[in-house]
Amino acid sequence: MRHDVVLRFVAMILLCFTLTGCIHYEHKSAEGKPWDEVATIRQYDKSLSISKIDDDESLYMLARQTEYRIGAGRHKLSVNQAIGTEYTRPIEMTVDLVGGRTYGLYGISTMKWWYYEIRDVETGHSAKVIEPSVTTTPSESPGQAVK
Repeated sequence: MRHDVVLRFVAMILLCFTLTGCIHYEHKSAEGKPWDEVATIRQYDKSLSISKIDDDESLYMLARQTEYRIGAGRHKLSVNQAIGTEYTRPIEMTVDLVGGRTYGLYGISTMKWWYYEIRDVETGHSAKVIEPSVTTTPSESPGQAVK
């Protein structure tokens, strides 16, 4: 009889661990919005986790996160990489996400550095926002005539 109770307890614990693998994070920008106004980022590199979205800390980096649901538009993401039991310093990136699209979170690393990409799963295009470089022209000194 006692053996049955222990077996049931172990079975319930295993069921709970199995269900936690399906966790997703929904950012406040996606709450209550229809599917076509929400972008999904799937975590393909399990060593990476999004720790911050638009200056909102995510406490889900310790859980087994599989996807993040974020409202369409421009967002600033901070991503950490797990190395053993510790996390690296986060790297920030601004992305433009289209509603109804699925993006992948992919890691790139060597022995000395790491980086990540967020790409549309269907098209392969990067979601990273490339800011135009600012070029300045030397200002003319007062009193000089323009030729």
